[in-house]
Amino acid sequence: YDRLVAICWPLRYSTIHTNLRMLLIIAGIWSLVVLLEIFPVIFAARLPYCSSREVQSCCCEHGPVYKLACTDISYNRQLATAKTLTAILGPLTFIIFTYVIVVVAVTRIASISQRWKAFHTCLTHLLLVLLYYMPVILAYILGNLRLVQNVDLFTAILTVSVTLPPMLNPIIY
Repeated sequence: YDRLVAICWPLRYSTIHTNLRMLLIIAGIWSLVVLLEIFPVIFAARLPYCSSREVQSCCCEHGPVYKLACTDISYNRQLATAKTLTAILGPLTFIIFTYVIVVVAVTRIASISQRWKAFHTCLTHLLLVLLYYMPVILAYILGNLRLVQNVDLFTAILTVSVTLPPMLNPIIY
């Protein structure tokens, strides 16, 4: 969003990026995150658990918690899948959409040096987006298709996919 406004409307940047607008965007995103997380937690709390209470994951994720229930969890799995797809594909779709608009706007710039400067501005962010989304999507695919059978290996893959990209963020920028 920041790059979209900076490249497409550079002279209006300070009037578009007001503190109030940023506060509303942040509040909206936090509200969405809370709503996305609260329903699976409520549904997991209502499940009967009659076997082990040891969660086979380093994080208390919904999938490993649901597996401990001694009832039909198909609805919970569908809800978790919908939540995960929304959390992964929603922002990714928005990022791709804004970069398509940016690319179209940059191709209309006459000067090649200005084009390169605009693309260079976006390059670090695109690298970070790819660095974050590719491991997360790969871990999600590996988990859903059951391509990794070893629980410890899958936990290690998931842990690396959610911790390594944020650690590299300061280095990239």
